[in-house]
Amino acid sequence: MRQKAQWLGFVVGLLLMPIAATLGIISAGAGHGDYFLAKLLFPFTMLSTFVLGSITAPFVMVALAQFPIYGWVVGQSARHKKWASSLAIALAHAFAAMFNVIVRNPNF
Repeated sequence: MRQKAQWLGFVVGLLLMPIAATLGIISAGAGHGDYFLAKLLFPFTMLSTFVLGSITAPFVMVALAQFPIYGWVVGQSARHKKWASSLAIALAHAFAAMFNVIVRNPNF
């Protein structure tokens, strides 16, 4: 019963993941889009393209796991009423997303 908050967060993240993935895929436009939503929603996966030049299978897995992990961490933070880890994830996500949008990536 005590872990209810983490599991609720995980399930919410799991439910949000296909919506976010669909939006990211749509913004890719079959390789002819601007990838804007993908850069905002999946910044760590898109950061990998600066080094690797493309989105590889391990980073697709990172993208698919991202929202459930976020949900789990937020649930854990809510359970303990200590929000530092949620804030850290939010800031890391925001900075990575800003970097993706501001810095020009010739591959995407």
